[in-house]
Amino acid sequence: MTLKRRVFISNILMIVLPMLLFLALMVGISGVVLVINGVSFDSGTAEKIEFLENWHSSGLGIVFTGITMAIVIILTLTVNQLLTRNIIKRIMKPLDTLAAGARQFSENDLSFRLYYRDDDEFRPVCDTFNEMAARLEKNETSRKELIAGISHDLRSPLISIKMSVDGIKSGVAATSEQREKYLGIIENKTRDIEYIIEQLFLFSKLDIGEFKAETQVVNCGAMMEDCIVELSDEYERRGLTLIARELPENIHISIDPLLFRRVVVNIFENAVKYKTAEKGEIRLEAAQKAGMAEIAFTDNGPGVPPESLEKLFDVFYRADPSRNKKGSGLGLAISAKIIAKMDGSIRAELPEAGGLAIVINLPLANQLPLVEKDEHNGK
Repeated sequence: MTLKRRVFISNILMIVLPMLLFLALMVGISGVVLVINGVSFDSGTAEKIEFLENWHSSGLGIVFTGITMAIVIILTLTVNQLLTRNIIKRIMKPLDTLAAGARQFSENDLSFRLYYRDDDEFRPVCDTFNEMAARLEKNETSRKELIAGISHDLRSPLISIKMSVDGIKSGVAATSEQREKYLGIIENKTRDIEYIIEQLFLFSKLDIGEFKAETQVVNCGAMMEDCIVELSDEYERRGLTLIARELPENIHISIDPLLFRRVVVNIFENAVKYKTAEKGEIRLEAAQKAGMAEIAFTDNGPGVPPESLEKLFDVFYRADPSRNKKGSGLGLAISAKIIAKMDGSIRAELPEAGGLAIVINLPLANQLPLVEKDEHNGK
């Protein structure tokens, strides 16, 4: 029963019970008076009423009436107190439960959950509290994983840089070729650190909502082809072939091109990182489905267990040993935040042929004319 209904019933009882109690006592006293004074119940109604009126107006009748009213008042106050106490108890019980949860939170016990079984107004409050606790616990876990992952990812290149510097200072790198080798290691590892810090900075800006997307209408197929042309050589050298399949020219989407390019690069980096063959490949496809533009990136890597698909976009999540190589771990998490900022969605699928597919859905843009570059003035 809801608290509101309990209060309503209590208010009704507080009004009705005194009246019923008073009437019951007066009827009972009247019956006793009639019996004591020898008035037969077989007498006429008018005779009995007349007798009772005379008796109630007498001194003894007034005293009994006063006693009756006092009894009614006392019983009414008692019932009122009992009902009020019951209502207060119904209110204090969930408040105490919420206070216990708050105390656990103050002690950093984010695993605490409220157990409230009554179906009243406090039930949604307790359910919302538990949902908030679950989100906070997940965020705290992600924060710890983020710190641990970033610490590891920064430590590895820093160790390489330190060893290279020590090698140069100690004279191990005696020849110019060896010094160049060590300097090359320092340069590459410094670039790795710069990339990690850049990823972390972007993730933080996206997480707190301080990064604004500057959207514009672009041709989806043309944009994907430009990405392939721009990035093919680099990833080919790293053992990943980019393959364009079914990139229609009549799909237009409203996106931030720079942010979306970062999503594409993050997906490519993920495919390179976890490929098991010396030469991997990733296929790009786009289509219009259910009023949305669907862009799919399908690699031929090891894939992941089905239960890990929804977790791939969590910070520093690694599904299984085949995908447990070390890396920044932020790429897909950043991609998910960027796509959400563009009112789209991103998910992972397991193709029948194997590998992993990252599928992005973005709203179609109004078919506005694209801004073409003016060949005469260069604008």
